[in-house]
Amino acid sequence: MTLIIGVLGIAPAQAAVDTNPNAQTWKVLVGNQTSDMAIQGMRFLPGEIWIHQTDSINFVSNSAEIHTVSYGTPPLPPTSIANLEADAFTPVGGPVFDPTAPWTNSGILAPPVPHAPFIQSYQLKFAAPGDFTFYCLIHGRMMNIVVHVLHKNVALLHDQAYYDAVGAVEGAKVLADGLALEARTLAKSSPTHVFVGAMDDQAMVMRFMPSPDVVRAGTTVTFDMSANQGVVPHTVTFTDLKQGGKLVDSGTLLPAFVGGPSTFNVTFNQTGIFHYLCEFHDDMGMVGQVIVTP
Repeated sequence: MTLIIGVLGIAPAQAAVDTNPNAQTWKVLVGNQTSDMAIQGMRFLPGEIWIHQTDSINFVSNSAEIHTVSYGTPPLPPTSIANLEADAFTPVGGPVFDPTAPWTNSGILAPPVPHAPFIQSYQLKFAAPGDFTFYCLIHGRMMNIVVHVLHKNVALLHDQAYYDAVGAVEGAKVLADGLALEARTLAKSSPTHVFVGAMDDQAMVMRFMPSPDVVRAGTTVTFDMSANQGVVPHTVTFTDLKQGGKLVDSGTLLPAFVGGPSTFNVTFNQTGIFHYLCEFHDDMGMVGQVIVTP
């Protein structure tokens, strides 16, 4: 067994990581957002980094949206929200990355939430050289970072300041994409057609569009998930509009390509101002109003 471990390089790499006094810890930001949290970026910043095999990376939560740092194939197929949550919320693997393991996962990175098992950073040491692509299980392999792990005697071309600068430029592009997506989605909306968020391959819009929405009594409004190109759940949950003796609530909405339900219709027969929110993202300001006039 000792011979096998030595051939694979696992034991020597572990020792080198633990004892090398020149090992560095690099910082990578996970996600980003606008100041009002309306736009949530889905990128590691930077998206590519070169380090030594004796080094560590500290992945730091950088937005209100939840993310993971994951490698390999999750144990459960991503065919349901329950499976996705079970895989994403469960940390797998130790403090040293093992590229031979079928699955490595940080657990959920997010700002502190009372009674939630979220972490704000995830530090991982790299014992083995190679090129490794990590991704966010929540947002798919489009949100990824390539980690190039070099032998400790190979000179590195960049320092942390370089990666901070690259990350800032990449992050600004992501937020600009999200703002443009929000503008395009709002332009397609109408008083009777409210888009429930929006998502492309870079950013998410955590807003109802339009809001506030002004309609006349008797109008039916369709709340629509079709502007989301990725798997993201939302709800349309009213806090002060009752129909049939209970508050109006869509339940969980999903894009049509993953089975939906992707639309929710509400007929407003009462005049007044009615407030609603997304139960998943109201902490990011995803709240809305419908103003019903006579």
